[in-house]
Amino acid sequence: MDILRKIVAVYLVVTGIVVAVHLAVTPLYHDGSPDYPVWEIVNYFMAVGAVIVLLVGIARKRAINGQEVDTLTYLRTSFVFYGGIVLASLFFWQWFWQLNPDSETGLAVNSHIIYFPAMDMLYSVLTLIVGRRMWNADGT
Repeated sequence: MDILRKIVAVYLVVTGIVVAVHLAVTPLYHDGSPDYPVWEIVNYFMAVGAVIVLLVGIARKRAINGQEVDTLTYLRTSFVFYGGIVLASLFFWQWFWQLNPDSETGLAVNSHIIYFPAMDMLYSVLTLIVGRRMWNADGT
């Protein structure tokens, strides 16, 4: 079980770094069209990562529920839990919208400029936090 936890931790960290780096370099090569071919591939890996972050957040929140914990542990756990909910909500809403071939018009294209970068940053932060915690095997 320990090796599985380490593999998931590496997966989260690697996808978090890939998303952060690719978010920064996308403006350097993107031609301004509504198509983002690399993001279309990365989104599948992000979907798995978003679900993992959400499940880890839920499990940790349930583990400390009703227990006496210090404030820092409570805040860390709550950040991952609520951040995971926001991440999953934004990611899957926007991704399913993008997978719809009729959605790339008008305001939907403009919303990609706002929602995807914000969600990508949140994804990177949460996956790096959860990945590090899983690697170190501490639940805080």
